[in-house]
Amino acid sequence: MDKYAELSVFLAVVEQGSFSAAGRKLELTPSAVSKLIARLEARLSARLFERIAGSIRLTLEGERFRAAGEQVVQAMTDAEDAIHVADADISGVVRIHTALTTAKYLIAPKLPLLLDKHPRLRLDFVLGTERADFVRQGLDVAIHSGRPTELTLVGRPLMLRPWVIAAAPDYLQRFGQPQRPEDLLAHRCLNFSIRTQWNRWTFHDESGLKTIDIPNHIGSNQGELLRTLALLGLGVVRLAHFHIAADLEAGRLVALLTDFQERTEEDRFYLLYPHGRLQAPRVRAVVDFLSGQFAVAEV
Repeated sequence: MDKYAELSVFLAVVEQGSFSAAGRKLELTPSAVSKLIARLEARLSARLFERIAGSIRLTLEGERFRAAGEQVVQAMTDAEDAIHVADADISGVVRIHTALTTAKYLIAPKLPLLLDKHPRLRLDFVLGTERADFVRQGLDVAIHSGRPTELTLVGRPLMLRPWVIAAAPDYLQRFGQPQRPEDLLAHRCLNFSIRTQWNRWTFHDESGLKTIDIPNHIGSNQGELLRTLALLGLGVVRLAHFHIAADLEAGRLVALLTDFQERTEEDRFYLLYPHGRLQAPRVRAVVDFLSGQFAVAEV
């Protein structure tokens, strides 16, 4: 049996959760599946499965082989799909990494347009504030702020993302409104608890550009929780305009220190993907769509 067929058996065992179930799917006996897996493990000189009390689970080496193997299978699918590139024929899964707020407030409202155009396309969002690990997470596309530094990635610049400092009317009534950036040091501030440029607030005044390290009254690694806390009147928050635009318009939050705000290229979103990945029609469809929707917008 060739290596690709061995890989297909291995992935079937992972998907089905047992040798017998994989055998039924592939029309092989459980013993045949077991022998194929044993031969694969011998060739790799690594155990791929732990056998415990009649059940199986992947070892660390098995997890790595699964992630790499799924990319091989997807590459084969992409090669076949490349022959049929009409919109209605584009199919397969595209894994997208971005922050929760970016997915919820920017991308999700656009998805009906994308899926109407490519009805066989499937999307899998991997949400987090950390930088994307394309190999470990099996990603196709990522959207992050700041110019990419990884030589293995292509970065398409998208829109600038202005930040807004805001607080609820109830908070301002109790604690007053800051008049200058330095006043924030005496206020209850809601800030990101992770190590990121987002928890350093940048301003521009008569002396030039300045950055203030804001202490956390309450911290979180997710902006959506910070928004909720601000709406409850628990402090001053700094979030992307697209994230709280509806709250500002409805008066649930009030923008502060607007004369001191400064936009920088560090606030620009980039659409990232590995070199060569656009050869896959499914990835090219998503990249072209998102670029078209957000390339010139400032939200």
